[in-house]
Amino acid sequence: MNDFKNIMLAYAASASSLFAAIETRTLITIISAVVLPILFFAIGKAIDVGLQIYLHRRKFSSTRVAELQRSESCTSEE
Repeated sequence: MNDFKNIMLAYAASASSLFAAIETRTLITIISAVVLPILFFAIGKAIDVGLQIYLHRRKFSSTRVAELQRSESCTSEE
């Protein structure tokens, strides 16, 4: 549902260019008014997913390092 909302916002933001494309009646303008919001949405989504993966891996690696340090300190005390 959130993705649908985002793509609808992308189309709403490009409504003026879509109306201008319809008024000028050139094929390339209409295609760019339809394709560019989809392209920008896809690029934004790819950046979002990549950032989420990076942050998840960074969080996982930092907790793993902390666990290893705790286990090393427990074994060195014995």
